[in-house]
Amino acid sequence: MRNWTVKGRFVNIFLPGHGKYLTLCEVKVFAVKETSECSCDSKNLAVGAEAVQSSTYNHLGAAQNAVDGNSESNYMLGSCTHTAGDDPWWRVDLKKVHKVTSVSITNRGDCCEERIVGAQIRIGNSLENNGNIKETSECSCDSKNLAVGAEAVQSSTYNHLGAAQNAVDGNSESNYMLGSCTHTAGDDPWWRVDLKKVHKVTSVSITNRGDCCEERIVGAQIRIGNSLENNGNSNDLAATVGFIQSGGTKTFYFKPVKGRFVNIFLPGHGKYLTLCEVKVFAVNETSECSCDSKNLAVGAEAVQSSTYNHLGAAQNAVDGNSESNYMLGSCTHTAGDDPWWRVDLKEVHKVTSVSITNRGDCCEERIVGAQIRIGNSLENNGNSNDPVTTIGFIPSGGTKTFDFKPVKGRYVNIFLPGTNKYLTLCEVEVFAD
Repeated sequence: MRNWTVKGRFVNIFLPGHGKYLTLCEVKVFAVKETSECSCDSKNLAVGAEAVQSSTYNHLGAAQNAVDGNSESNYMLGSCTHTAGDDPWWRVDLKKVHKVTSVSITNRGDCCEERIVGAQIRIGNSLENNGNIKETSECSCDSKNLAVGAEAVQSSTYNHLGAAQNAVDGNSESNYMLGSCTHTAGDDPWWRVDLKKVHKVTSVSITNRGDCCEERIVGAQIRIGNSLENNGNSNDLAATVGFIQSGGTKTFYFKPVKGRFVNIFLPGHGKYLTLCEVKVFAVNETSECSCDSKNLAVGAEAVQSSTYNHLGAAQNAVDGNSESNYMLGSCTHTAGDDPWWRVDLKEVHKVTSVSITNRGDCCEERIVGAQIRIGNSLENNGNSNDPVTTIGFIPSGGTKTFDFKPVKGRYVNIFLPGTNKYLTLCEVEVFAD
């Protein structure tokens, strides 16, 4: 979530300590749009920019690899950085001063994920100490968690440890036995927080249970609105929760949804809902500024060339659920030759990036060669619009973001040319200026 701005030309990742290695598989930098004090640009300013680092471990680990637009996380494939020595650092030069609002980092995936712990993001205009001097920040967009301390209720309470209020106590402890998580019993469980007045909610962050049962959260719905009909569970669907790792926290971003009540609703028989912390963020009340990247695709109308079976509907790729197991019903699946999928953004946008989540239970290689095309024409089902990139390998169940110069268009197509091809997309997210 983007919740601060820091003015600076240089963005450093600095890992203080003896005998440390710093590996970055992709670094993205976002900032306030130049034409407005009140809109946060979804363009990645770092891609293709000049990068340097304190040292280079071997020929595979060049500093420039972190801004090559490739978030491949296997170091041996040559798209990650790697330093050696003490107090390692990496730096990208944005060439001019920006009001930076967020930095996204892709960690190494083939080993050593713990090495990134303790790294500092430093932003400013000075190259003193190689840029590792942090400058002060100024609050721009609203980073206040609206849920903390608010009144919460739930459908039922399993025992004295699982009160609804535990999810808004400001404590993200994920061991249920320590008394900071909720726990319901019975069918169709739900939990609700009352924000007391209407907000334009832009993201909800959920911390899952960590001592057991992490799979129980899958399928929960985030619903936001002003009605208490059906206990609030009939309000607008903002996102559907997929897998959150044990004790993990995941933030769900979406177009602003107006509402006073935020519900987490888990439909089904014999379900238990446990939430160890829920945070709610919204547009700053004093402006129209929202510092969250808005996924324009979620909930939009989607179509595809064909549908393999009832599990593989086109709409599954924009349901807000990045679950990558096809059998769980949140992925698309076509059949036949030259398959394609298309989302209608309803109006023209300057699209700057598209994120794709690949199938995870099998067949990850099928996505290779698919083209992302953007434009306003429906000629050839939209597959004659401008090609912006061609998809290479995306790991099983992985999500990859493709950044590019802004392309104007209403329609975003994923087109896979060839005979006897199958196109499966488990989530497609579209971001724009």
